[in-house]
Amino acid sequence: LLFLAICNQTCINGVCADPYKCTCQAGWNGTYCDQPICIPQCVNGNCTGPNYCTCNVTYTGYLCLTPVCSPSCVHGYCTSPGNCLCNTGWNGTSCDEPICSPSCVNGNCTYPNVCNCSTDWTGSTCSTPICSPTCMHNSNCTAPNTCVCSSGYNGSYCQSPICTSPCQNGGNCTAPSVCTCPTTFNGSVCEFPICTNSCLNNGNCTAPDVCTCAAGWTGSICQTGNKLHTFLSEWWYLSVCSFNCSNGGTCGPTPQTCTCTSQWSGTQCTTPVCSPTCQNQGTCVAPNNCSCPIGYNGSVCQYPICLTACNHGGSCVAPNECNCTTSWAGLLCDMPRCNPWCQNGGVCIAPGICVCDNISWTGSICVTPICSITCMNGGTCVGPNICQCVKGYTGETCGQPLCNPINYDDSIGYLVPNATCQNGGTCISPYNCSCTASWSGTYCQTAICNPQCINDGNCTAPNVCTCNTTQWNGSLCEIPVCNPSCLNNGNCTSPGVCTCDTSQWNGTICETPVCTPICENNGNCTSPGVCTCDATQWNGTRCETPVCTPICQNNGNCTSPGVCTCDTSQWNGTRCETPVCSSPCQNNGNCTAPGVCTCVTSQWNGSDCTTPVCLTPCLNSGNCTSPGVCTCPTGWTGLDCNTPDCQVCIGSNYTTSCFDCIFSNNNCTIDCTCEFASANYTSSVDLLASLNNRCILGSNNGNLTCTYPCP
Repeated sequence: LLFLAICNQTCINGVCADPYKCTCQAGWNGTYCDQPICIPQCVNGNCTGPNYCTCNVTYTGYLCLTPVCSPSCVHGYCTSPGNCLCNTGWNGTSCDEPICSPSCVNGNCTYPNVCNCSTDWTGSTCSTPICSPTCMHNSNCTAPNTCVCSSGYNGSYCQSPICTSPCQNGGNCTAPSVCTCPTTFNGSVCEFPICTNSCLNNGNCTAPDVCTCAAGWTGSICQTGNKLHTFLSEWWYLSVCSFNCSNGGTCGPTPQTCTCTSQWSGTQCTTPVCSPTCQNQGTCVAPNNCSCPIGYNGSVCQYPICLTACNHGGSCVAPNECNCTTSWAGLLCDMPRCNPWCQNGGVCIAPGICVCDNISWTGSICVTPICSITCMNGGTCVGPNICQCVKGYTGETCGQPLCNPINYDDSIGYLVPNATCQNGGTCISPYNCSCTASWSGTYCQTAICNPQCINDGNCTAPNVCTCNTTQWNGSLCEIPVCNPSCLNNGNCTSPGVCTCDTSQWNGTICETPVCTPICENNGNCTSPGVCTCDATQWNGTRCETPVCTPICQNNGNCTSPGVCTCDTSQWNGTRCETPVCSSPCQNNGNCTAPGVCTCVTSQWNGSDCTTPVCLTPCLNSGNCTSPGVCTCPTGWTGLDCNTPDCQVCIGSNYTTSCFDCIFSNNNCTIDCTCEFASANYTSSVDLLASLNNRCILGSNNGNLTCTYPCP
């Protein structure tokens, strides 16, 4: 028989081991295992779960030891419920009121000893007024935008010099008691007119370029007078100065030369001297008085002007350019400098003073972390609300002791884990978590991936692999990454390696087409099996066929770009366009087809134009021996050898036949030219008989020599 223990009530956090007796799980106590155990005990709260305190409203922390101040202590520490102990420089129930000593005169205290000044005031206590534009000529700013001018100046910002004697004749007061005159006047107040050509002979310059002459003199410069006056004038001109030496200058020591005082220079002592020299392109307008350009002032224009004053001891080093002290920066030296710089989001509000968020960081440069609840039992605050506990303690504030402390590195910076089972794990005994199927590790902090991540992928969540995305991706980091991607159906087979269809593509990303056989004659393979040729020289599927433009004629072969190979027995020429005649055509004949000469038909013919042409055929076996010329056989003459050649009759024997004479009407009548005793005469000779169409020469009187010319 099997006997089961019976408990009259359910064991809530345990099992019924003996009749009416519960055996409780760790962390629970009581008859029915319904009373949690907290070790050590909760100080200002109730134990509501194993080692878990629910604190009173005025306390917090693991054991409810940390007092609560509401609102929180901004710049201080809560020492008891509702009571703050403020940091140095702060005051108020919540330590949120800064203290400035001495107090801010014309501004608000925004941080210990830091004043935020009102408009028109500056300085550490906001007691220095601001004048904008800046008071010029070393004048003093005594109240906002109120200048007390130095002697010799007036104006809202002391910009206007004062001349005690007013400048005359359009002159301008450019420095205290210094007039800058127009070109037609000079003098301390521009009271003297200027005559470009000095008045002679004691004449007076009474208006610009107007001379009033002494008695006896006339002319525009009093140059005309009686002879004595003229002589005296010339003598005076050669011995003294024909012009006025101004400003106390004296004529001499040589004629027409002025000796000036130390304050003036120039041929007539009209150019003022400034010593030292005017600086920054200032103009010397009177002895030792400089007229300064905009942006400068001072006796020699040595002081730059900043229209808006340089703050906090900054000096104006160029017009509207401030040179700040080491504690300030910015165009007007109004930005404080903190060195070293404020960290962790702190703001530099005054030289060397950082304002931290005072929630996470504090300290002079905001590098001291803040733990809003005190780290207990020797723990150290090493980050915002992060305590580093000493060995034997754990928890958010190091308030939870460890009965069997694990070994860990307690060096500075190591954070002891909060021995809480994570990710749904259950604490079944001290330092022993029972994890769900998707997690492992001491605190169930390590995710499980099944199957495992490969290629150095990290399992960052259950069945979620985080890959080195520059080399792998996929649910298990099993898919290699090629960047750039493989082209033309190439396969990425390992990180950065593409496997190509090498019959069509190659290259690191399968970007290069393949032509087999390769393209010849510098042809480019532009797609698989397709060559792009230089069409002016080659074509064909592999750029193997040369191009001849124009094409080779008469069955000539293009054997290289622009070169034709001809059947030289019949054709030649760059394109095989010229026929060949093996026997050269003679007598200006033209070879018009292979072996065919085209002759000048009216004169020659024959295969090589060497046979002359006689338009009238040569008769009686005559031969055409040159164009239009017949060579006749014996007995014939004439253009066509159709004229009988009459023989010469010698002596008294007249029986010689007259061959091939023209026979007509049974008579052959031929004129003879006979010679007798050196006398010439002509007679008609009758040929008396005919025989076989041949004429028989008849007899004649006398011993004659008769020549029978052909008709």
